[in-house]
Amino acid sequence: FRSQADMTYNENGDWTLRFDGTLAYGGLIPGLMPDDPTPAQLAERVKSVTNDMLRDPGFTNVRYLNNGQYDVSYERSGNIYQQPGITFLRTDSRILQISYIKTNHQAWIRGTTIPTAQRKWITDAGLNMQGDLRITTAAEVLEHNATSTRPTANGATTYIWAIRGVDAPGARLILQGR
Repeated sequence: FRSQADMTYNENGDWTLRFDGTLAYGGLIPGLMPDDPTPAQLAERVKSVTNDMLRDPGFTNVRYLNNGQYDVSYERSGNIYQQPGITFLRTDSRILQISYIKTNHQAWIRGTTIPTAQRKWITDAGLNMQGDLRITTAAEVLEHNATSTRPTANGATTYIWAIRGVDAPGARLILQGR
């Protein structure tokens, strides 16, 4: 499975995040579950996780595939100065976080790093992380760890993180705010 996340960030703090791909929930993955649920218990857990995701209005598609994996589409927009902290997916399952640090007027966009102790569990369960994160901005970038960059229209730059496994470092992009 391959996922794609695209984000735009404007100098005025407006941002839009789109994600299309597969999300895995460890509590539903054989080999990572703490017990061996009955089919009815498993169905109830799938329903609970699905409903939890659908509480976020950014999800436009949530479809359970199997083995703890969901096919999802997500889109959300906002302004970092009006809502200074945003987390995609949720705080206990953070994939991407956008935050504004008022003391130094910086916007931080950070992706998740899989803890070293959990990497083997994930790969032993037959999973991996594959996908791309692209953030396009014309704002002043102070620091980043993107895999590559490319210029785009109107003086903007697209920062690209090619995520090719559980060992991939989390994305980091620090922007000068106002």
